Amino acid sequence: MKKNLAIGAAMVGHALEHYDITLYGFFAAMLAPLFFPSEHYIVSLIASWGAFALGFLMRPLGGLIFGHLGDIFGRKKSLLASILVASFPTLIIGFLPTYTTIGLLAPLILMGCRLVQGFSVGGEYSGAAIFVAEHSGQNRPGFIGSFLCATGFGGALLGTLVGSFSTLSLMPDWGWRIPFIIGGIIGLGSYFLRRRLPETPDFKKEAKFIKEGSIPLLEVYKKKPGNAFCVIAMGANGLIPLYLGSIYLNPILTQDFGLSVASMMLVNGFFLFTWVILLPIFGHYADKIGLSTLMALSSFLTLVLAFPLFNLIAETRSLIHIFAFQAVLSFLGAAFVSALPGFLPSLFSPLERYSGVAFNYTLGQALFGGTAPLIATSLVTWTGDSTAPAFYLMLSGFFGLLASIFAKPIFQEASSNSFFSRIPFMIKGKLTS
Repeated sequence: MKKNLAIGAAMVGHALEHYDITLYGFFAAMLAPLFFPSEHYIVSLIASWGAFALGFLMRPLGGLIFGHLGDIFGRKKSLLASILVASFPTLIIGFLPTYTTIGLLAPLILMGCRLVQGFSVGGEYSGAAIFVAEHSGQNRPGFIGSFLCATGFGGALLGTLVGSFSTLSLMPDWGWRIPFIIGGIIGLGSYFLRRRLPETPDFKKEAKFIKEGSIPLLEVYKKKPGNAFCVIAMGANGLIPLYLGSIYLNPILTQDFGLSVASMMLVNGFFLFTWVILLPIFGHYADKIGLSTLMALSSFLTLVLAFPLFNLIAETRSLIHIFAFQAVLSFLGAAFVSALPGFLPSLFSPLERYSGVAFNYTLGQALFGGTAPLIATSLVTWTGDSTAPAFYLMLSGFFGLLASIFAKPIFQEASSNSFFSRIPFMIKGKLTS
């Protein structure tokens, strides 16, 4: 029971992380004229996407700091610090005056909040994944880890539903603030819940071997540089399909199809709901066929289907095809992401695990994932071709495929699930465990 409580508390914090990010991402189009006013809407929108991406650029620094804390002082202390620091910026955004009230201070404070949010969650997903993995051991890592992901998307779904309700016509103009205020309060409550968590068995066993003045991240690059670069690629491919299938499409749904903000968020709510359903299913099969095998198959299909998917919505401009586009990206993205929480901790030893995963995974998110809506919008603006983001999605699949093939788990139990060990079964068409 104590172990289940610990895993559950870690998942609650991870759900809040997705709640916060989803709120800003889905409100970015609405917040653009409020905090970044301009004569041209596309300029305001790109500025708002820039603030969204800004938080991701701080994630590697957060991963560096919280990863170091987690490896030196324990997983619990790092997770406590990250959830506490993450709560205040969300609360501030909920009360922040707009540009018309305080002028240039409004976008500056908003960007500052995004910076602190990005920093604080830099170690949250990685820390939660490691915390859950070290408490559950080698018992069905794909399935248990996929529940961590599903919980995160559940938080995003909750943010979407609360956000959708707050933008209904019956709500006041400041209704968009309510979800941010709720998120900040939930975060503070999560902090007190996490204070009761037990430390993980792996850290308690290895803590006596920690050397004074050691820098775990340097050890990662000395011992496992290949795995470090693979984790960067996984961070990229873990986010790009998600954000291209949801946040990037928001202005298209509102501007081209005339959907209200509330309706647009309901559409994205359905998109997120499919992830919540698919993640545990894929996690179950990941344990059967191999974690990296599922990741490789998903990445390959992403690479192959990227251009046909974008061409579909570019040629028809049909709302039904937008839904089909989202459904396919949900399938591909959920398959890859479901295996990550179980796979990532297997790539580094306990003494360097938090640093190795947190910094490198968030670096991939920052460079390629969180910038996806900004890059996709800019590609279309510069080229005039609405299929241009397909090439970015192809790059995502390419990253994921290389990482799935070349990452080498350090444990024999995990290496039996590596991609190369599955090739004979794949050739025979017998994907068995």
